[in-house]
Amino acid sequence: MKYMEIDWNKAWAEETELWNQSAGKPCQGFWEDKKSAEVFAKKDIQQHQKRLEKTLSLLELTPDMRVLDVGAGPGNLAVPMAKKTAWVTTVEPSPGMNAVLDDQIAENRITNITTIRTAWEEVDITVLTPPYDLVVASLSLGMSDLKGAIKKMNQVCTGQVAFFWHAGIPQWEDMPRALWPDIFARPYHGGPKSDIIFQVLYRMGIYPEVKIFPNDFCEIFESMDSAVSFYARRFQILSPEHRPIVEAYLKEHCKKDDRGLVHEFNHMIMKLSWRPNDFNQSGTQGDKR
Repeated sequence: MKYMEIDWNKAWAEETELWNQSAGKPCQGFWEDKKSAEVFAKKDIQQHQKRLEKTLSLLELTPDMRVLDVGAGPGNLAVPMAKKTAWVTTVEPSPGMNAVLDDQIAENRITNITTIRTAWEEVDITVLTPPYDLVVASLSLGMSDLKGAIKKMNQVCTGQVAFFWHAGIPQWEDMPRALWPDIFARPYHGGPKSDIIFQVLYRMGIYPEVKIFPNDFCEIFESMDSAVSFYARRFQILSPEHRPIVEAYLKEHCKKDDRGLVHEFNHMIMKLSWRPNDFNQSGTQGDKR
């Protein structure tokens, strides 16, 4: 196939489907119940604070800004953004995540957040209140039609659209990549990465600003049993008979310290951002004369 014949949006959809099949469940499905979402929110704040702070600093928030947070999760970005801006609208399909977001809004006495409880692909623009000065999607690009999602974001944004996504192969994919060939007689397929996002944007005539930053972190567990249970839930394709295989891998790759059983990861995040008004409706760069 010739380079210019590659349909990068189709490639994104295919990679997303293979990713979901390898895990046994789409990523948004892991947080349907409130208890699971609470665990995620707590871990995100405790173990990913540097990433959250770096993300907020790169958004350059101002008091008069109106923000749309696509895939807001439990509100770990939405709540601090609401404290620094005029208004935040969240879009989040998971009932569990929305329940935790509601708690965070109440606990922080936030009065300037509107919640939309559905997937971005299903959002009717008429329920939104554009224009937004900032549209952000941070590690929340689980949709199959990336190009369609981008077009909709561009429609409602008069400022900046900012994506934060994985650059390169994150180290948490090492375990399934090592184990899946023996367990399932096929390779593990990780999710699509930022290179495809760039290609989709480029074909749309959008040339994003790109920045990268490290997001090294660790998962901390009270015991080996809780660690195995965590990954069994994360990769629902695993069955009880696979637990000893997962445990053997974790014994080799985790360490014990005063925090508990620690599984460390290296990870790079890429920020891709652009201003829709710099590009015309045909998807090509606007005339700036």
